[in-house]
Amino acid sequence: MVCPEFSPEQAREWIAGGAIPELPLAKHLDYADIDSGHWPMLTAPTPLARILAEAADTAA
Repeated sequence: MVCPEFSPEQAREWIAGGAIPELPLAKHLDYADIDSGHWPMLTAPTPLARILAEAADTAA
């Protein structure tokens, strides 16, 4: 889960509280903290691309 304007800890709390019901069903879930604001593809494209490439390598 890419966390651009919230922390991984907040995301974990939301998931534990049932706010995102599909994520507990995931077999594997990593959290990537990127302090970029709402549109990381515009404000931090290189770090976002690195996060996505690492996720793709892990999934392969």
